[in-house]
Amino acid sequence: MQRITNSTARWWLARAALLCCITCRLAVAQDIQPLADLFCTAAEFPDSNARLDVWTIVPYATLTFRPGDTVGFSASYLLNLTLRDSLGNLVRQYSYRRNVAAPTYAVAQGATAAFDRVQTVTHLPPGSYTITVLLTDAASNREYRIVRKYTVPDYRRAELALSSILLASRVEERPDKPVITPFFAENLAQLEERPFAVLELLSTAPRESLTVVAELLTLDHTLQGVLYRGTSSFPRGRHLLILPLQLPPELPSGTQLLRVRLEQGGVPVAQSERSVRFRWVFWGRAVEDLDQAIRQLRYVATQEQLDSIASAPSAAEKKRRFEAFWAALDPTPGTLRNEAFEEYYNRIAQANRLFRSYMEGWLTDRGMVYIIFGPPLRREQFQSDGRQYERWTYADREFLFVDYTGFGDYRLLTPLPPGAKYRYQGA
Repeated sequence: MQRITNSTARWWLARAALLCCITCRLAVAQDIQPLADLFCTAAEFPDSNARLDVWTIVPYATLTFRPGDTVGFSASYLLNLTLRDSLGNLVRQYSYRRNVAAPTYAVAQGATAAFDRVQTVTHLPPGSYTITVLLTDAASNREYRIVRKYTVPDYRRAELALSSILLASRVEERPDKPVITPFFAENLAQLEERPFAVLELLSTAPRESLTVVAELLTLDHTLQGVLYRGTSSFPRGRHLLILPLQLPPELPSGTQLLRVRLEQGGVPVAQSERSVRFRWVFWGRAVEDLDQAIRQLRYVATQEQLDSIASAPSAAEKKRRFEAFWAALDPTPGTLRNEAFEEYYNRIAQANRLFRSYMEGWLTDRGMVYIIFGPPLRREQFQSDGRQYERWTYADREFLFVDYTGFGDYRLLTPLPPGAKYRYQGA
């Protein structure tokens, strides 16, 4: 544990604002969303309880860029941030109109993971708050909404307290003070190196042999593992804690809780929690459920390949085999994107939206044809013999489906070509 004694936390928050970055490679527009994170700590002023910093990260790929008046491309968006108390009363409201520029089309489309950042600073009394960020793209009117709930502690009465937890992807040692690179994406699988938990400890009296413990828990507070443990003594004042987190070798997918707690003599005396997520990321696209993604390979992989990936002895090896399978199909190896991987899982997502019945859309006959051959040039529905039919026409083939039950469960009447599998055909 690195400890900065009597830190006011303001210097590194300012530095964090300059260095904030998204360490994931934002390559697939369908997965990219604006991000919001916050940091709450005791205020420096006697008439204020807490300072709250809210960062909003807006990837260029979420915006609509137009050719600039002279060179490059430009986009604009409106950002509204509101804070409401536990009764729904409006406490604070902030509005920003932002203009951003990109030198090339590739940058505007997110090829370099460029982003805009807005930092909002406010001071709040103790209580529970709902923080809502509404972003509206000026050109398309597309909206993104981010909602965060946070309970601000009563720092003025606490003898020992912790700030909220800020994740960091890197800490660079300097002779005077460390330089911290915040990690705002929440998904720990996107980090190539071990993450850090950064937070501030506030103590009104000296503390001897205070143990700092960082734990990973499920949402029902079942312990998943201890990520850090250390014991130190703290004089009176404010102290910046930088905790290197040792993640378990295999983390379950989904949302978890990161908790940092303080113990003295084995008795808990203070704690702070935040949510974190773990999702595998392949070519910039996050996969919520790797086992599900492997099952969905049925329209592109052979049974032998499926069995090989699914039977991997560990989650890490399963990920490696899954990634190797798609790397072999990558039409542009060596780039940040894998267009075949993107197209295939985009088709699965679209099939789920279009063809869901009593089963997921990708498992239906229409979903299967859609994933293998893509959207048809023409879809026609007609009735015959009291049944509903649907005909799909492609440039070189045609498929006929029938709904035997009348509940939208269309079955394929036209046999698939022998060995029909998804193949990337290019843009």
